[in-house]
Formats: sequence, structure tokens, C-alpha cells
Amino acid sequence: MSVLLCDNISKISSNNNSIQNFSFNFLDKKIYGILGKSDSGKEVLLDLITSKIKPDQGTIWVDGDNLYKNKEMLNRVCYINKRTNFPDTYTIMTICKKMDNTYPKWDNYYAYTLCRHFDIQMSDLFVNLPKSKKRLFLGICALASRANITLYDDPVSDLDMKERHDFYSFLYEHFLRYPRTIIITTDYIDEIDYMFDKVLFLDKGRLIDFFATKELKTNFRYLTGKTEVLKSLISGIKIIGAEERGGILTVCVRKKLTKDETRKFQKYLITISDVPIQKIFIYLINLREIRNKKYDAL
Repeated sequence: MSVLLCDNISKISSNNNSIQNFSFNFLDKKIYGILGKSDSGKEVLLDLITSKIKPDQGTIWVDGDNLYKNKEMLNRVCYINKRTNFPDTYTIMTICKKMDNTYPKWDNYYAYTLCRHFDIQMSDLFVNLPKSKKRLFLGICALASRANITLYDDPVSDLDMKERHDFYSFLYEHFLRYPRTIIITTDYIDEIDYMFDKVLFLDKGRLIDFFATKELKTNFRYLTGKTEVLKSLISGIKIIGAEERGGILTVCVRKKLTKDETRKFQKYLITISDVPIQKIFIYLINLREIRNKKYDAL
């Protein structure tokens, strides 16, 4: 079992990429998604969780132990970030051997299997791999580590859609076989929304909201129909986003629709559909920015 507790951690950096007063309990055998813009502090958060840097304040606990005061906990946490490099002489085989010496549950056979699938040879020098293959191999290493807590920083951002699909299929199947805590930052969240238990929204270093995936699917809905008709039906309903094109209005409502409301919208030929998680994030960020501008204007 591995429960990761972040207790009011902050790390202020000079490049406006910080984490402020972040508290969250990452439970065992769950998959978490983290969504945020480039200045959200996603990378800083992952570096803090994996003890690559220390917080200015707050504490991170793993199963009740202070992560920074118990070095034995580190081999239970695996995060190989996209900035990772190896000596120019290191082959894929060499790196796998190094990983085997670091992580007690390292699965050599699984690493080789995935490398073969993605056409990465054991004799290849890591330094000579294309950028996309480097990112892919680092993701494979994190998977094969079988660490109790495994973290990924957008591991498939340089891959094509087929490779992304295959990698995440391997990840989810491996999680079902060897359940542990997995934390993923990704810009492709809607391709893999089925695997997340909870999704966290970060903005400018702060956790602004988090949702169970089922909650995102039921409490946010798209309503689409003729502009004049839809506007007359949504009075009093909380709208978090709207888009209009060619006389057709689409609004995102933050509300679990009742059966009566659903029937009413359908009666007026209003289409009800799911909202992509990425869109929900964008709408909430837009609302937050509008509120901040109003506050600054006072």
C-alpha cells in the first residue's frame, strides 16, 4: 500500500512556475490526472512529490513517513522526467540494468516486451534515439519499475496517435495487473479519460478544483440548439462556457440535469452531450481569469 499525502506544500521559483499551498491525498491503487497550462506548476509539483526538490513549506508523507527524511521511501516512487539524460555510451540494455539495481520490483521482461513493440532495440544508444523514442522509453522504464507510486509528465506528447493509444493501453493493462498509485500530467486527457479516478485542475501554482471522472461526466453537460430557442430555456442555469456558430449556440452547464429538464430540452430539439474534460478546464480557467480581472479593477 502507498498513500501519498501533500500537506500544504509550496515552492516559489523565479520563473513564475511555482506551487502554492497545495494539499491533496493521493490514495493507493488509483490513477490521477493533472491538467494545467504551461505556467501551472505541474512539473514543479511532480519534482516535489518525488523529492527532486524540497518545498519552501509543507510536508509530503508516504504511508505516514516524511518523504524527505526517509531515503528508503525513494525506491517506492518512480518519476523519470522528460529532462532525464544518460551518458552517451549508455545503451538501452545498460539503462535497464541500472533500473534493475534501483527498483526492487523492476520487470526486465516487460521492459523488453514494450521496447520490441515500439521498435526500440536493446543495443540502441539512448543518445541516438529520436526525441519521441526517448520519451517513450522513459515511459516504459517508469512502467517496468512497478514502483508503488509512479508519475508521468505527459509521456506521449511527441508520439503519433497510434503510439499514444498503444502506450496508454499497456499502462492501463499493467495497472490492472499490478495496481498502484499512478499520477499523470497530460494534454491528451480526453483520449484516456476512462482510466482516471480523479482529475486535478491546476492554475498558476494552485489547485483550483478536482473531480471524480464520473462527476465530470454527469455534472457538466453540453446543450446545443438554435440560439434564440436555447437562450429562452437556460434562464437561471449556471453557464460556465458558451460558443455560437452560424446561429447555433452551444453552452456548457454545470448541473446534473433532472429527467424533467432532459425531457424539456429534448422537446425543443436541444441536443445534450458530454463535455470534453479539456474544455471544462478551459471554461473554468476563463471564469477564473474574468473574476481576477474584476477583482484587480476594484
